[in-house]
Amino acid sequence: MLDSQQLRAFVSVADHGSVTRAAEAMHLTQSAVSAQIRRLEEQLGCRVFDRTTRSLQLTAQGSVLLSYARSILNLQQQAVSRLAAPRHAPATLRLGCSEGFSSEWLFAALAGFRQRRPDVHVEITCGISTVLARQVRQRSLDLMVGTVCDAGSDTETLWMEPLVWAFSERALLDPDAPAPLAFLSEPCPFREAALASLAGHGTTNWQIVLTAQSSGALAAAAAAGLAITVLTPSGMPPLLRSIAPGSFLPPLPPARFVIQQAEGSTAPEPLAALVDEVREACFRWRGAHALPPRP
Repeated sequence: MLDSQQLRAFVSVADHGSVTRAAEAMHLTQSAVSAQIRRLEEQLGCRVFDRTTRSLQLTAQGSVLLSYARSILNLQQQAVSRLAAPRHAPATLRLGCSEGFSSEWLFAALAGFRQRRPDVHVEITCGISTVLARQVRQRSLDLMVGTVCDAGSDTETLWMEPLVWAFSERALLDPDAPAPLAFLSEPCPFREAALASLAGHGTTNWQIVLTAQSSGALAAAAAAGLAITVLTPSGMPPLLRSIAPGSFLPPLPPARFVIQQAEGSTAPEPLAALVDEVREACFRWRGAHALPPRP
């Protein structure tokens, strides 16, 4: 019978691509995680990872085992949660998700968390990260996952990307006319960063033609050739292209994708579990899409 601790170590190493990072995520020593993998391989009679001095890759047998391991661990967690479910009402966690961050990987992680933790109810609010961050500090939200340009000491950076000016890949801009710009309504970190960059570089030949309440409206306006907006490369929708900085618009600062938790949560264990779920899902998504390394 496969040991659940060994399977957890195996899945964590596969997700992180590193024994060291898996050990940090599991709060174990590197030698303990390596020992779990070694015992698993001895029991199976095959290697699950090909190791070199610079990389660690799943073997063919390891790839087969990974899907089984995830299913086994998920079923174990579901069984424990249902049999040990408290009789009182589920704990409620209030999660804020910023505009432009509501990606499929995050929603998939939240769906998986709901399935594995029926004892926890997660309420999700999508909005502008500046507002959500303030609500976290006021404790009207327990957690915020969002995009900021100026991360505070109370945030954890998941990854960083450059901000880019984005416009239709099919439309043309009039070089003699003011650059038409579109932003989310205030307070928006991308809007603030763009306006500060324009002012700092003395760029004056521009005008705001659209203020929207959703990132979808910005993308539609840019795709139609109505306006230029500000995005990150990972959030670039089809039909849009980035405009080279310095051509007629100044460079922009980087964006940080962060987790921010409220202090003094009334449900510390469920909150920690939800943060781990989001963090692990982010690592898997970044690895699959070859995003820049974690700072």
